[in-house]
Amino acid sequence: GNNNYEKILKTVFINGNEVRIMKGILFALLIYVTGMGQTVPHDKIMHFSSCYIISSTSTTFLSYKYTKNEAAWIGFGIGATVGISKEIYDMRYGHSDENDLYADILGAALGSIVIRISLNKRKKNQ
Repeated sequence: GNNNYEKILKTVFINGNEVRIMKGILFALLIYVTGMGQTVPHDKIMHFSSCYIISSTSTTFLSYKYTKNEAAWIGFGIGATVGISKEIYDMRYGHSDENDLYADILGAALGSIVIRISLNKRKKNQ
């Protein structure tokens, strides 16, 4: 239940390593999403994909001006903000679904993490 999520998040935040924090967030969200059932609706894939693209693109561009960690966090923030903003709009004017928000955050987190990891590989290969 929620107690397991709290233990995971406390462990992640105590370590203080930013990459571990992002991996912990991703892990907690993946655990939640696996409880949604076997099939993922097309709408959730669109939410995930949109925020993934926004976050990964932002992180890539930001990596030229900021440190890898800063770029990853800001890129995640941009992707998540777009997703959250869309859900706020849906709450007021359309059909809001809590699971859309989870798909948005998961996409933003994964997009940022994938680019953050690839930045490490790019630096090693140069």
